[in-house]
Amino acid sequence: MNSKTDIVDELLKKCVQCGSCVLLCPIYRATGQETFSPRGKLYYLKLKEAMPEKFDDELAKEFAKTIFTCAFCGRCVESCSSEVDLTEIFRDIRRDSVELFPALEQIEENISEEMNVYGLDNEMRAESWTMELYDDFPDIDDRIYNEGMTADTILFVGCLMSFRSRHTNVLKSTIKILEHLNEDYLILGGEEYCCGHPLDLLGKVEEADKLRAHNTEIFHNSKAKTIITDCPGCLEALREHHKIDPSVRILHFSEYFDEKITDVPKKLNIKLKYHDPCELFRNNKVNEAPRSLMRKMGIEVIEMEPSCCGGGGMLRVTDGKIAQVVMDQRIEKEKLKEEDTCVVTCCPSCLEQFEQSGVTTWDIIEYLVKALELEEE
Repeated sequence: MNSKTDIVDELLKKCVQCGSCVLLCPIYRATGQETFSPRGKLYYLKLKEAMPEKFDDELAKEFAKTIFTCAFCGRCVESCSSEVDLTEIFRDIRRDSVELFPALEQIEENISEEMNVYGLDNEMRAESWTMELYDDFPDIDDRIYNEGMTADTILFVGCLMSFRSRHTNVLKSTIKILEHLNEDYLILGGEEYCCGHPLDLLGKVEEADKLRAHNTEIFHNSKAKTIITDCPGCLEALREHHKIDPSVRILHFSEYFDEKITDVPKKLNIKLKYHDPCELFRNNKVNEAPRSLMRKMGIEVIEMEPSCCGGGGMLRVTDGKIAQVVMDQRIEKEKLKEEDTCVVTCCPSCLEQFEQSGVTTWDIIEYLVKALELEEE
């Protein structure tokens, strides 16, 4: 079996430096510097390989800055005619430079100590948002997993949605829909550990696998047939890196509800601009389900360029200014503040990135609950 170093070397040799990835890269667009483009990053690597004696500590720090200035949107992979998975290279070599970024080290420490990116008491995963559901669902605590409990479906919430208040309404809407459909489901609460995706982005795969081993044991103990999540990063980690029995289906919310719902009692008859989350449609190939679900709701989808919002790859942590420029350029390109049209998406990170930039944005689930007449307009 080839080592990771061998794999990186093979990928480097495949790259012909054609530059097809450069103009599509949101980081290059934001900085105007080819150093930060995929080709620029690979130039550093090839320099290191060809002339290691020239690659001193200062140059290594410059290189680390470029490697962590990446949203992992995958457009470079998508456009590469040589089929070079640049994100695989970048993820692998990030491991050696995490210590240069104190904020990333803190996240790693938080996950190690408290099993979530915020370093909060992990028992608060469910408590932080279910307390707002008691009026509608007084028995919601019965849906929180304890040893010995089983269910057909596990709702994997993820760190971001568990602890940030903006997403409480998405989760509340999800619970309303699951109850409406009479689904047999459980929330893992404190037994849900970080999916490991943030650690994957830091190249800390072995550390991530320890968390995933715990989650996988809970999934199997619960006898779940399906695991659903709204977070594309969690979806990728569940599908690709957890060693879950192949008979268990792992679906994004949009896929799950698109299968369950064939029609809605109330057509919304609205137009919305849809933002494709990069990790959802590029990495996980979930493209049609969100659109199908919106069509059923009577939403006319206004397509936008399939471009990044700047919210992925830990970019908001390593360089929030560049992440904001990426978002600002997306806003300008799509005329999001000039036209009176809301944005809809299905990723908690993307949703926050748009909203924090002053763009009215909703999750698809927040529209679905209205189309099912489970919530007033």
